[in-house]
Amino acid sequence: MDRKVLPVLICACVLAGFITVVYWTDDAPSAAKDKPVDNAPSMASPPSEPMFVAAVPKKTVEQRVGPPIAVSEEEMRVDMPQAITAQLSQIAHTFEQELYYPSYSQPIADASSPYLTPNAFSEVEMPILGGNHSASIVLDQYRFFYPDAVPFKVRSSLPVQSLRYEVINIDSKEVLATGESDSNQAQIKGETDWPQQVRLKVTALFSNKGSSSGGEEILTTDFGYQNPVAKVVGHQPAYADGTDWVIPVDIDATEKGVYRLRANLFKEDGSPVAVLTQKTRLGEGVGEIILKVHKSVLNSGKETYQLKNIQLERMSGRPGEEASYGMSDLPVLDLGELNNDALSSDPYQPSEQERQKLEFLKQLAGEA
Repeated sequence: MDRKVLPVLICACVLAGFITVVYWTDDAPSAAKDKPVDNAPSMASPPSEPMFVAAVPKKTVEQRVGPPIAVSEEEMRVDMPQAITAQLSQIAHTFEQELYYPSYSQPIADASSPYLTPNAFSEVEMPILGGNHSASIVLDQYRFFYPDAVPFKVRSSLPVQSLRYEVINIDSKEVLATGESDSNQAQIKGETDWPQQVRLKVTALFSNKGSSSGGEEILTTDFGYQNPVAKVVGHQPAYADGTDWVIPVDIDATEKGVYRLRANLFKEDGSPVAVLTQKTRLGEGVGEIILKVHKSVLNSGKETYQLKNIQLERMSGRPGEEASYGMSDLPVLDLGELNNDALSSDPYQPSEQERQKLEFLKQLAGEA
């Protein structure tokens, strides 16, 4: 390998690992972490057959270790491409902006923030009937909970005359439910023994439209369905503690484990303020998770607030274990009027670990 390439590869590996730590181990929400598992894109034809690879016996090769190759400091100094440097600089800038606020209380910048749609379903249009038209499966949301029904429809540039559907176990390919409809929509009745993620396969019959001929096409997508492992059942009155409003949220859990609660803080007029996040270990039965609102995301004076978009997750406890999810019995938690002047105005101070992460990012971007 060219000795000048080696430092670049090392930098790339270190950067990938560091970004993983920054954006997946912190409590701070991010677009990547908040987004639900993507449903599989709708398909206009069945998936292709799996590829099989013949096993080849391993061949033992004797490895000889020679003396280390001397690499000068000049050779180790490699200029990164401008595009990579720009990306590193943007990452460092974004992370620095986030450090103005604590990870448990991050502001929501605008109404288009992905924090406001944490359980969104991703609709994907696919070409059908020779590519002259398109169609997609549409669900109201990505994750559903028993015993709720799952309504869906087929959206297309051609009229949908009828459809048949199957709900399939992704791993075993077992058909869990079937149904049909004489329109472009139907409703699925879920069961308690379904896996957490299932596949919806729809065979839609499209009608003729003008000079376009109709016909049948197959569309597929994935969605989540499960029994809730815990529920948000209420909350205690908020109280001031230094720079924070403290909100104890009541949880009724059927399984013990580490739970992460996220909720969006709104003003009475419906404008979003911040996304609140906290992780707590809970046992079976009734417990609580403490959400906090930092003064830095609030205006001065009195305001009336609500919590909405409540998401409850039992996090994976070991490798190979899937995260599971709970729900809220109450779509809105009314906090009432809070006097923000009762809070301390001290600015948030990032932790030593957060400052080290920022310094490392700036060094990679050549800004330190």
